Amino acid sequence: MRILCLHGYNQSGQIFLTQLSAVIKVIQNSETRVSFDFVNAPIQSALPSFDGQTLYKFFHGSAITDIYKAHEWLTAKLEADGPYDGVIGFSQGATLLSSYLLYHQWYNYEYEPPFTFATFISGTIPLAVLKDLGTPIPRAAELVVEEIELRRQGNLDPSPSHVSLARQAIFNSDDCFGLDLNKVPLELKIRIPTVHVWGMKDPGFPTSTHLAGLCDPYIRKIYMHNSTHEVPQGIEDTQQLGQSVLWCMQRAIWPGRCDPDEGKEKE
Repeated sequence: MRILCLHGYNQSGQIFLTQLSAVIKVIQNSETRVSFDFVNAPIQSALPSFDGQTLYKFFHGSAITDIYKAHEWLTAKLEADGPYDGVIGFSQGATLLSSYLLYHQWYNYEYEPPFTFATFISGTIPLAVLKDLGTPIPRAAELVVEEIELRRQGNLDPSPSHVSLARQAIFNSDDCFGLDLNKVPLELKIRIPTVHVWGMKDPGFPTSTHLAGLCDPYIRKIYMHNSTHEVPQGIEDTQQLGQSVLWCMQRAIWPGRCDPDEGKEKE
């Protein structure tokens, strides 16, 4: 299996490789043959990292035009270096991934999805994307996102009201942090196996819950760690994340799907 890896805002493929190194060991310790492709986003950041590395981003903001350009880059990447079986995205990379899948399902529904499974770490789906695809956005959902931005700007913990609703919102299709998931067309529900990972100390976790709510609950796994907006690094967290990715990979080839490596001689 081949997995594409999309890093976060102002990061790089090398940084994401370092962040996921312990998770990769968990995956590679299984009997599944898998390779990872860590790519750099197309836009170079003006700011160097603390150790002088060049940093990258997929888009400047959350404007639809910027997201369209990022989609064009990802399409070109898949045409040049694909196909990939699965994908792992963190933060902005996960936002690129979620929006790409939704636009693909809406406009290219006659084709197979570009990936057979996906893992979102601190992922989100911008409300602007849902609105662009014709989904009604309640004012309550907009207020949730506005509060998240204020708390991020102030470097604050998640809203206590959001924390109190955290688990309930996952299963409440009528009010998932302001979104009425029952009014989202079925064509905009991601129907491949997915894993969703977020930190309960990340003020933006409600938007990760939005994204999870747009995915098929029967082939979806959620893992919440006790940290912030990051790729979790603790021993238990990396084990859980690695096992969750393996679960997702297995769901992608069962039932009715064949492992492309099945029957090949092992090297």
